[in-house]
Amino acid sequence: MAATTTADRWLRTRTPRPSAAVTLVCLPHAGGSASYYRDWGARLPASVEVRVVQYPGREERLVDAPIDDMAAMADVLADVLAPLFDRPVVLFGHSMGAAIAYEVTRRCEDRGRPPALLVASGFAAPHRRTPRDLHARDDDALVAEITRVSGDDATALADPDLRELLLPTIRADYRLIERYAPAAPTPVATPLVVYRGDADPDVDHDRGEAWRDLAASGAVREHRAFPGGHFYFRHDPTALLGAISAHLGRVRPVTTH
Repeated sequence: MAATTTADRWLRTRTPRPSAAVTLVCLPHAGGSASYYRDWGARLPASVEVRVVQYPGREERLVDAPIDDMAAMADVLADVLAPLFDRPVVLFGHSMGAAIAYEVTRRCEDRGRPPALLVASGFAAPHRRTPRDLHARDDDALVAEITRVSGDDATALADPDLRELLLPTIRADYRLIERYAPAAPTPVATPLVVYRGDADPDVDHDRGEAWRDLAASGAVREHRAFPGGHFYFRHDPTALLGAISAHLGRVRPVTTH
């Protein structure tokens, strides 16, 4: 079997649109996979191509060792996404994915190829998060946390065999995000949009507003709370996709000199 390219390993594109004007890259939450965004491409305008990051250690990448270090994850993703910048790239990250998207944005800016927009969803500004150590606690404590924030998404962990299969990767994700604690994150020039659920216990208004500290201009294009908890778009992403589409429609083409 021929070796797959790095992009083939890391990116899933269920609705290919080679002539699209904008690429939307989605970065899932801790324990999440590309299938969480399986219908986004079909639900967004034809001018948008959706590519979803598939982290190692899940679904068809189950045999790949998970990455539990933020710098290592952001470094490899910056490399993976580099070929996409022949057209505007927008990063959408939810929960852990928001932090990864921010770190990838920093690296892309350093390379002179900044994203057109960074959408941080369901995640407090990195310097305003409450420290936690769930990755170092026992399985029951980790499952209890997953159930708290995910609700019915955690039902698979009730099966002992699935629990044994899935928990190592989930624990690695929690290790990555819980050890990520920048005291003074670097502001980015890329425009920022912040979304959250209005009933998310971990991301209140003030912690969402703190993303403004990470915008070089001191401003965020939009900070909006949708009805719901941490996974406010889980059952119906219509409102979120509409809000994202409005911003995508204002993205300007890449100019070459």
